[in-house]
Amino acid sequence: MSRELATDPTALRSAVNDELASTAGAWAGGDASVEGFLRRIVADLDRLPSLCVHHAEFRNYGSGYASYVDVFITKRDGSMCRSMNGWTNVEGLPLALCRLAPLAALFKPSTRSSGPDGAGSYGLPELLQVADIDLPGSEEECRQIGQVLDRHGIALLGSQVLSLPLEAGLRVETVLGDPPYSVFDAWFHWMD
Repeated sequence: MSRELATDPTALRSAVNDELASTAGAWAGGDASVEGFLRRIVADLDRLPSLCVHHAEFRNYGSGYASYVDVFITKRDGSMCRSMNGWTNVEGLPLALCRLAPLAALFKPSTRSSGPDGAGSYGLPELLQVADIDLPGSEEECRQIGQVLDRHGIALLGSQVLSLPLEAGLRVETVLGDPPYSVFDAWFHWMD
């Protein structure tokens, strides 16, 4: 059901207007219910045997509005973490959990850097970085993440669906993409 929702014209019109596009499960209870549900998913991801949540951004990056929760998942054993000269670099898989509907997108491996006095850097979600299932070199990680999402009824969308164009006339307020807008922009957008 969630995969069909991802391309449903009515749902997409709701999404570009930052309105909940589903009435299933937590979405029936409104924004607070959705936030609680997404926090439970992040906690479940953090309990995976070989993976952990390095960071989850629920605060819209401190400003503006994000239609998703930005989650960064890495290996639990610390093998993807390197420290040098006061900076820590962590390699992992970014995951975006949509706030508007039970949808998610997994992205190609990237690095989060953090340094002295809270300095840091990381990339924001973008369509070109969407990973499809069985990402080479990360097959087991993708499988584990997919199992958690499936258990919670969240559809993990790939680039084939997310790269589809939005219907003419739909505009997305986002700094993550430019026109012509895609299904990705409707579900995963941020405006500072």
